[in-house]
Amino acid sequence: MLNKLRSKLLESIRNKKLNVFGFFLLLSFLFLIIGKLSGKYTETVAFNVSFEKVPENKVLLEKKKQKINAVISSNGFNLLPLIFFNRPVKIDFESDLYYNEDHYSWIASKSSHKIKSMLGQKVEMLSVKPDTLNFYFETLDTKKVPIKLDANISYTVGYDVLEKLVVEPDSVTVIGPENIVNGIMELSTEPLALKDVNASFTMPISIKIPKMDGELKLSTPKVTVSSEVVKFTEGAIEVPVTMINVPKRLTLNYFPKAVTVLYYVPLNRFNEIKASDFKVVCDYKEIAETEKNTMTPKLTSVPEAAKSTRIKQNKVEFIVVK
Repeated sequence: MLNKLRSKLLESIRNKKLNVFGFFLLLSFLFLIIGKLSGKYTETVAFNVSFEKVPENKVLLEKKKQKINAVISSNGFNLLPLIFFNRPVKIDFESDLYYNEDHYSWIASKSSHKIKSMLGQKVEMLSVKPDTLNFYFETLDTKKVPIKLDANISYTVGYDVLEKLVVEPDSVTVIGPENIVNGIMELSTEPLALKDVNASFTMPISIKIPKMDGELKLSTPKVTVSSEVVKFTEGAIEVPVTMINVPKRLTLNYFPKAVTVLYYVPLNRFNEIKASDFKVVCDYKEIAETEKNTMTPKLTSVPEAAKSTRIKQNKVEFIVVK
């Protein structure tokens, strides 16, 4: 029994010695790292380039990204994040580039202050290479084209759109190579399919970009479609028939003297509709052209609130009274 207790005690002491040794080993390593990072170093850091304020009609031709190499000096603590987590240098198209015949140039001596501001006060910038970067931009053509809504909308029985669907904006600017832009007369939206609609709605919908060779950009990738949907009801009203273009020497007797006009109207405006809001005419010139004893009544005036108007009778008979 005593032998077992002694063995466990010795094993425990040995394990503690190992743990203490590991702790001091780790502590020594940390002090070594801190000591190394505290020293001053000179390193070359490569910065990617990104552009801002580029006009919509300009596109960079080179696909390979150019880099700016900065030789910097500081202690390891300051250099470490710049080496492993550096941000791109943002080149302002309007103020940092200089046009030179067929390309734009970035000149280190005139614009390297942006890199200095990224490094911070504790990092010294010794030099920048290359001293000049050249970028080639293509000038694209622009054209404003209308948007065609591709919609298939059905409404719940008794409901309908108050006015036509509204698309905003109703046109967009297309930006791309001249040979592509010139061939675009209009752009369609992605299909919009809605069933049994019984309430007003507003929703964004993407514009369908045609698949063509070359890059094509739009001033906006989406439009907003909105519609005011209300409850409708059908009405019927008797409207007098008016004869027009009848020679003064003739007197016509015609039947019926009034026709029934069917119309569709928002429920909340049903009581606004009056017979005087409509005008139904028969044109005597039609008789001369057809040599018949009937005329076709036509609606020439309808109230703004009425929708889907039609005349129930399609013929008016007449005789000439001498």
